Amino acid sequence: MEQEGNLVLTKSYLEEGAYKHEAWPETAIMQQFRVSTYLNACIQSGFVIERVVEEVSLSDEEKEKHAKGWYNAEKAAAVPTTLIIKCRKALA
Repeated sequence: MEQEGNLVLTKSYLEEGAYKHEAWPETAIMQQFRVSTYLNACIQSGFVIERVVEEVSLSDEEKEKHAKGWYNAEKAAAVPTTLIIKCRKALA
């Protein structure tokens, strides 16, 4: 949530599970998980993690397109929008 140009968190990052998200015309049920939950699930499933990427690269056109949107470039600069986990199945 934004207040006076500041990003205000209303929920702890550590709190996992389902929650109602009201950013769209219809309320959606979203899931929140910590990064460690995703990484540990990969490891416990026998994968070897090769790389983790959180960087975001937006073109000026994309920044302008979403400037007034719920998730704009300012928010993306404060909180990563992307998490890519490159992994492979471990050899037995």
